[in-house]
Amino acid sequence: MNEALDFIADQMFVGPLWPASIVVGILVLYTVMAMFGLIDFGLDAPDLDVPDLDVGTGIDLDASVDLDTDVAVNVPDGVPTDWDFWQGIGAASVRVTNFGRVPVIIWAGVFACAFWIVSYLLWHGFDSKRYDPNFLPSLLLTIRNGVIATFLTKVITQPLLGYFVAGPSYHAGNLVGATCEISTLEATPEFGQAKFRTQAAPLLLNIRTDGPHLPKGTEALIIGFDREKRIYKVTSLPSESSS
Repeated sequence: MNEALDFIADQMFVGPLWPASIVVGILVLYTVMAMFGLIDFGLDAPDLDVPDLDVGTGIDLDASVDLDTDVAVNVPDGVPTDWDFWQGIGAASVRVTNFGRVPVIIWAGVFACAFWIVSYLLWHGFDSKRYDPNFLPSLLLTIRNGVIATFLTKVITQPLLGYFVAGPSYHAGNLVGATCEISTLEATPEFGQAKFRTQAAPLLLNIRTDGPHLPKGTEALIIGFDREKRIYKVTSLPSESSS
């Protein structure tokens, strides 16, 4: 019995296999609890408040929103932006891995399995001969294994995107006349960005006002679109201008 436990410890709980084994353990615990009805499996695609950006790479970032160059982010040099812009960039990068585009439990299950398999194969087949199972080497190897597992998860979950209900398409034509929320510190005739709410994730739009400076959080009306510059013109809502 002790020999079996020692073998399991040597195989599964050593070096960079520690984090991978813990992740798999958490997934197994979650699955067992869901089977007994203690928690929900959560098989519905999540409605995350994450901006989707089309930065001209040709990558389809969201199966539920038909993005085109109308919402491409094009920030002029020297123009200050606040945390929301960088948060949007990071969130879009995360969603490229398909996280949030398929049910979280499916994504997490695929990632956990890929993470553990990659960690196991690389450690016992390659890394253990070159590195000691100390903290710093294990940390760096864990990061490497996580990156590889994330890529594999993207590849494996990509065919699943078509099985989830797609939301409506949004183009310049049907955004004009709708409202959006200013997401930069303020929007001016020279610079600004705003979030356009959808049934899935909000779109991040480049905007210019028709004169006034609108602070962050203000609801604005979209009144026009410059297709050449890919910029929307907005104005303050009547209720705000009159108050």
